[in-house]
Amino acid sequence: MTRPPSIVNFERCYLGGVLLGWIATALNWKHMQDKVAVQQTEAMVGAWYMPTILAISLLVNLLLWYFAARRGSKVAKWIIVVFFVLACFGVAMNMARHDFPPGLAGVASVAAFVINAIAVWLLFRPDAKAWFGEDAAASEVDG
Repeated sequence: MTRPPSIVNFERCYLGGVLLGWIATALNWKHMQDKVAVQQTEAMVGAWYMPTILAISLLVNLLLWYFAARRGSKVAKWIIVVFFVLACFGVAMNMARHDFPPGLAGVASVAAFVINAIAVWLLFRPDAKAWFGEDAAASEVDG
């Protein structure tokens, strides 16, 4: 089955959101390192803590992208949705605490969040449902 337009656009948005998130992280690196919780954790476990967490995060994002956009995994789709819902709570908490990244890092963070929202929405378009095998009529036509 060829990938439907919603999945192709999901892929672009999802990877674009990941890239923008990394740009926001790079722009906000000093601010993150200045947080007391990060300093305390790095004092206990070492300076490798933040880079390791970021590398694991990138690996998880790339695996989810691969399995959702290239393999049609329903599990990956729903993990992406759960992570997005958790991100919504994180954004709401940061806004409530007025702890949002300053300047260009904040703009990149908001842009990444919006692009990820679009990516998640694309996962539920009718042609995407067929990709994930959730549309019985489409499955019968293909099979």
